[in-house]
Amino acid sequence: MALINRATSRRHLVVAGAIVLLAFVGLVILLPSSLMGSNSEPAGKTIYAGCGPVDTHIFQSDALIHSHEEPEPLIVFDQSLLPSNYETCYWETGKHQHLKILRPYDNASFPRNIAPPNIRWEDETNDIWMLSLTAPGWSAPLRVVTKQSEWRPDAATWEAIKSSGTGEWVNLEVRGCCLQGRQRLGDRVYVDQVRFRVSPYPADPIIVCRMVTPLFHVHKTPDVVYRDISTFKTGIFLPGKGVFCTNCHSFPYVPTVAAEDIDLAIAVRKQVGKGYRRLGLYNFATQQGRTVNVNSFFMGWDPEGKKVAACLAQKIASKAMITLETQEFFVLKAGIGIVDSETLQVRPLRGAYEPEYMETFPEWSVDGKTIVFSRAKEVVEPAFANPIFDIYQVPYNDGRGGKATPVPGAAHNGKSNYFPRFSPDGKWMVFNKADESSLVNPTARLWIVSTSKGAMPRELECNCGYAMDSHHSWSSNSRWLLFASKRDDGIFARLYLTEIDENGHASPPVELPTRGDTMMCYNVPEFLKDRFPMDGDSILAGVTQQPQVPDVEVSE
Repeated sequence: MALINRATSRRHLVVAGAIVLLAFVGLVILLPSSLMGSNSEPAGKTIYAGCGPVDTHIFQSDALIHSHEEPEPLIVFDQSLLPSNYETCYWETGKHQHLKILRPYDNASFPRNIAPPNIRWEDETNDIWMLSLTAPGWSAPLRVVTKQSEWRPDAATWEAIKSSGTGEWVNLEVRGCCLQGRQRLGDRVYVDQVRFRVSPYPADPIIVCRMVTPLFHVHKTPDVVYRDISTFKTGIFLPGKGVFCTNCHSFPYVPTVAAEDIDLAIAVRKQVGKGYRRLGLYNFATQQGRTVNVNSFFMGWDPEGKKVAACLAQKIASKAMITLETQEFFVLKAGIGIVDSETLQVRPLRGAYEPEYMETFPEWSVDGKTIVFSRAKEVVEPAFANPIFDIYQVPYNDGRGGKATPVPGAAHNGKSNYFPRFSPDGKWMVFNKADESSLVNPTARLWIVSTSKGAMPRELECNCGYAMDSHHSWSSNSRWLLFASKRDDGIFARLYLTEIDENGHASPPVELPTRGDTMMCYNVPEFLKDRFPMDGDSILAGVTQQPQVPDVEVSE
């Protein structure tokens, strides 16, 4: 009996111990991450990326050098000369001799749903570096030692940074020195510091844009691609298949309608065989497309997603590329027409369809009462003279239009003003301003103006000042502006995001993270507010079929 009682007692102790252990595990699982210490944060951890373990004390020195040098320009952009006088339309700068963090910019803001970014720096002096990241709530910095001049956090580390730093500043320091064997050469350690934050606001999850490979020419058949910003997943949204050029595209923003129920409007040009240019319309819910036999370019949807204000061109011209630059094209004779997406009826908009002007880049106001567009005097001779655009506004007036009036501060200012886009909340309009021409001009900058009466435009803080910043789109929450920029090398347009605060000020932008250098140009980027299946072949078939009605005439 004693043996049985002792055995029974042992079993009871084992069971009790198991219960206590399970309770502890359950408590640990339920504890918030902020109480978990080093198991949920990278604090105190040292990552050796691209090199073996190194004594981190080599980066400790009394001789810390923090240089604020600005590299001298190699090619100074002289605006009095034609761009053809340059190898590239870009203010090309020399390299930083001493340590300089290139990305992220100081005080940059990341969307909370963005993929892990690439941290990059430039340093012609050193050959090994240590990064130190400090986030609120961390007990110690995360350290990274590398012999590469860039580092991307893995998904888990980035999530830890985001969860610790949402709305708070995360400090990043990079130190560099020269290493021989396992010893530092000399006493100097170079250092640079920036800070960034992870915004509490997400950006729309999907970006749709054109992807163009250099060299550029008018017979390219580029693909339209999509990208999930929270991952590195990309896909073909609309394939060119060596036959079609599908370029200017637009999605309506209708807050009460799911993304998969919206329509796409896109300009389609057949490049081979019997060429044509049409306006393609496609509904994602029905997976059905239709085409309108008009020579269409840029367009914008009405707030209900039923009608399209489109640039209807009668005459166009394309300017030859400059070295590796994207070619510029001009709509030499065009006006704004309203296309009914159900009946396919096309009507010119009085006040925006004037024979003596080129009228393009239409955009509908959020209340549906006004259409803004860009206007320039019709170019006759020479055919490739660079036009100067002014932004005008005209009442929609149930399709009857009216008198067009210039937008104060965005017209007749000695510059070319174009590509107006309203924020979905109706508070702001962002447009481009350049010395001349449009879109790919190296002097293109982003400007913002409040829609309040009497407001005047001002330049956005996210511009780089020495290369093109253009092709922009708003996130559906009106917090993020997506745009294409050639700030990296003057040739390849890459995508950047900037946060717009409640006063219309822009944060230093962040580059959309990519894996590797794709050596591509991305332009005409558009946000989509939801994820849903996309069948590129179905879309292409829908927007390239024969028009469902006889050649649609522009009716008065």
